[in-house]
Amino acid sequence: MASSRSDRSNDDWLEALASEGPELSAALNDLRPILLRALHVTLSRRVDRGADSLAQDLVQDALLQVRDRAGQFRGDARFTTWAQKVAVHLALSELRRKRWEDVPLDTLLAEPPRTKEPGADAVLEEAEAVGMVRHLIATELTERQSQALQAYLGGMPMDEVAKRLDTNRNALYKLLHDARLRLRKAFEDRGLTPDDLLSS
Repeated sequence: MASSRSDRSNDDWLEALASEGPELSAALNDLRPILLRALHVTLSRRVDRGADSLAQDLVQDALLQVRDRAGQFRGDARFTTWAQKVAVHLALSELRRKRWEDVPLDTLLAEPPRTKEPGADAVLEEAEAVGMVRHLIATELTERQSQALQAYLGGMPMDEVAKRLDTNRNALYKLLHDARLRLRKAFEDRGLTPDDLLSS
């Protein structure tokens, strides 16, 4: 019968998580409160309410990720420390996804951050550059390419963009790649390069 304990060595954790049956169940049961604590600490610093509930929702996915990725553990730290990092990464990704959940794709092409003091000339040049990019995105790209690029430029996580466009990450990367090529050609056709716009 498998023992329940959380003082396992790194090798013990790896062996238990690679097993089946009672030993695996015991390891997952021992790991659950460790991951739950890490999730709760991470989430309670970043959400106003509902950290406990969200941590409970995510702990099962975190356990599955840790088990699936255990082969990537290099032994540079304690296994439980590494597992907590996996859980925290999952929590942060979920918070990013939730932040973008209700944002419509067509509102995502935000003004880029200013890199200069907002003198009159700089503001005018920046507005012209932004206007040119928006015009090219609207006229040179397909609607799907435009939506994907606007979402990407607006900072939406790739998984969320893929979900909105009912596609997968690989297809989305291809879509963005094709969009960039079309934009580059549109710049070149006008005697411009992206660097010309960035140096405005």
